Amino acid sequence: MLDSARISVLLASDFPILSESLLSIFKNTQDIHLVGCASSEDELVQQMEKFRPDVVLVDISITCDKFSALLARIRKSHSKILVINQDLSPAQTIDALRSGADGVIGRGTTATMLCKSVRAVTSGDIWVDREVTTELVHFLRIRNSPEEKAPAPPRATQAPPASIPAASESDENRFGLTKRELQIINALVEAQTNRDIAETFGISEYTVKHHLTSIFDKLGVYNRVELALFAINHKLCPAVPAQV
Repeated sequence: MLDSARISVLLASDFPILSESLLSIFKNTQDIHLVGCASSEDELVQQMEKFRPDVVLVDISITCDKFSALLARIRKSHSKILVINQDLSPAQTIDALRSGADGVIGRGTTATMLCKSVRAVTSGDIWVDREVTTELVHFLRIRNSPEEKAPAPPRATQAPPASIPAASESDENRFGLTKRELQIINALVEAQTNRDIAETFGISEYTVKHHLTSIFDKLGVYNRVELALFAINHKLCPAVPAQV
């Protein structure tokens, strides 16, 4: 019988060496357990019913043509979903998140970061590598730019997340953000770490964390990735000039 205190993980991949690597990684943890590996969609469904995993790691190569449908099917089981792929475009990453994925990681992710991502999505966070976040921000800025010559075709992969409404000129006042909070949002969207932000504004990292907590509460987001996507889609950046 599986220890209910441990995070059960099911891998969906037709890449054998990946399952061997994950088994080795999770053996060195106290709280994560790889319960199985499915190499096809049918096998995945069977193992999900058998193990009822907390997290399903989905290697996108297993079903490129039915990816969104597969994510929706997994979602119905209430398992968290981590997508494994090295070459997803920003549009595809957004589409994966909109289709039900709780996170996107690359095959080159370190063992430490892999375990952190599993724990994060299990606790309800969305996980996207910082490098991917920067690409997403760049993509959204280009897509939302008023200087864009022609509108993008109406494809699902290019639509903003359904939970994020259209921006308005009064967004900043409507959300009740202070000048400093807007400055910190802008710095975060530029992929600055808490330490970078602290140095930029001459404040402590503790103060940065306090500001972020306030921002999360005001905007109804739960992590830095959601905040970055929210800020871009609501045109909260660039923020007001820094005033230390």
